[in-house]
Amino acid sequence: MLCEKSNVIMAIAYDFDGTLARGNIQENSFIPTTLGIKKEDFWNNVKELSEENNMDEILSYMYLIVKKAYGAGAKITREELSKHGKTVKYFNGVEEFFERINDYAAQKGISIEHYIVSSGTKEMIDGTTIANKFKNIYASSFMYDEYGKPTWPALAINYTTKTQYLYRISKGILNAWDNKLINKYIPENERRILFENMIYIGDGETDVPAMKLLKTNGGTSIAVYDENKETAKTLLEQNRVNYIAKADYTDGSEIDAIIKSTIDRISLNLTNGKLQIYNKQNTAEISIQKSNNQVRDKQYYLSVLKTEGFKLEDTNKANKIYLKKYSWDDHGYQTSFYIWNNGNYIGTVKIAKLNQNKNEHTADLLEKNFDKLDDDFFSVIRFKKDEIDEETKEALRFLLNDISNTNKYDNNEIIKKSLKRS
Repeated sequence: MLCEKSNVIMAIAYDFDGTLARGNIQENSFIPTTLGIKKEDFWNNVKELSEENNMDEILSYMYLIVKKAYGAGAKITREELSKHGKTVKYFNGVEEFFERINDYAAQKGISIEHYIVSSGTKEMIDGTTIANKFKNIYASSFMYDEYGKPTWPALAINYTTKTQYLYRISKGILNAWDNKLINKYIPENERRILFENMIYIGDGETDVPAMKLLKTNGGTSIAVYDENKETAKTLLEQNRVNYIAKADYTDGSEIDAIIKSTIDRISLNLTNGKLQIYNKQNTAEISIQKSNNQVRDKQYYLSVLKTEGFKLEDTNKANKIYLKKYSWDDHGYQTSFYIWNNGNYIGTVKIAKLNQNKNEHTADLLEKNFDKLDDDFFSVIRFKKDEIDEETKEALRFLLNDISNTNKYDNNEIIKKSLKRS
């Protein structure tokens, strides 16, 4: 079947605390006013209770919300908890972001659905001014007795269970209870929203499994930060996220640009070359044309390297990135280059073209100046130890189509006999 532009749905899933709003949602008014204690004391109690009982911290904080509220003589109902959502402090641009990004996608023929996947308190998130922007809110919530009092956790979402809700979004299962349907095999091409058409935005290590799930399956993950970017930077260096960005949702911000570029990529896939035919009897997927060249990713990684591209000719190593050919008879394929960056030797790269002839030098097949290897070129990079940072390595791996960490192409003769030859 042909994927029509007007039928394409894109999903953006957000953590809440520290992603859309500053701090934890319980800290704005519930902990200091209803419980009458300091936030540091509350979270220390959560940690202690978890350690004493070998207990999940989400269940610990939910238990203490109820226990300490009753201990303080406070009224606690769904409605009362919801009121504390009104005191949320959003990051810049959040309230205006959704309509603007929806309009941008609509111009490209794409419909965006927004979701919350959070360990925070659902009743409080339901009370925020942006709750109506989301198709569904998956967050930790209570069940209530006939008097409206919370009696037990209805849903407790921690860092690993977040991934379940990305599958629910992908398969179009909005409830949290249907385990039979969520575990039913559905070929990815038949799912309501493809992973590659999904974005996850989070702020910390509790979001890592969800971020990694999407990144691994062709989606986009973004780690945001407020003032301290070290956690987000570490996630990027560890190849767990696609991007990091300041938690600023205003028009023209980093997040705004990344999301718009992802929309552009999906739109280009639809208009320029991602026609898929599905045989209903054997569900064979036939790729008719190539997908686009991930323009936004290319520009991002070129900016990391502070260059416009790679040079194959440079006698004085003046270019930012220079690939110097050297003699290496690699099983009949001449494919190897030194990598120079700002005049410093930082490693080697073996490049080969699929269906390349033996004794044919890859340098003769490459453009003398290029910004990213074409899709039929692949490489294996060996970095000189401790010469460059992880972000630079990631940029080089992307732009040079490095396949060191995948066996996807290992059956191809040139990959098997040349690039991956030890």
